Amino acid sequence: MAIGFWMNNKNCYGCKTCSIACKSEKQLDRGVLLRTVTEIRQDDPTAFAFLSMACNHCEEPACVEMCPVGAYTKLEDGTVMQDHTVCIGCKTCISACPYGAPSYDEATSTTFKCDGCYDRRQRGELPACVAACPGANLALDEMDALQSAHAADIVSDENSGTKPNFVITVDAALSEEPDDTVVAAAAEKA
Repeated sequence: MAIGFWMNNKNCYGCKTCSIACKSEKQLDRGVLLRTVTEIRQDDPTAFAFLSMACNHCEEPACVEMCPVGAYTKLEDGTVMQDHTVCIGCKTCISACPYGAPSYDEATSTTFKCDGCYDRRQRGELPACVAACPGANLALDEMDALQSAHAADIVSDENSGTKPNFVITVDAALSEEPDDTVVAAAAEKA
């Protein structure tokens, strides 16, 4: 089974409510973000958009493979989880992840990453970012269901080597897809 996020780049207006809701739900320290909203600008002045990204719960997660203490596991439902009690703060997962999903917390000397609000989902609730988005531009579900329910301009990323699970509906005003260059810029900010 593969779960992933759908992101509607076409209608997102960059309010960052998803990022703030995540931060609040997880009670994260200053500077620790599990969902980032990246601004996309191109030469065309009408090509201005936003991309909200978190952990992509990859099919072959580099964080799981590279963590020297086994702090990461992939659950049967496809969720990539992290055990914070095992994390030693070495930041290997941060450098291994092509999407910069794990975030280092200076206060605790450990890393954190999105778990798709696993605890909320177990209670039948939506992830905090999905529930909070005022434009309903995010969803978390099985990949097949996401592709059936939403216009999918980008599905996964064949070049990353980790087989990430995401579906993106892209704003038609963008002359180029928001691909690895946007993700790389988001990772550099982290």
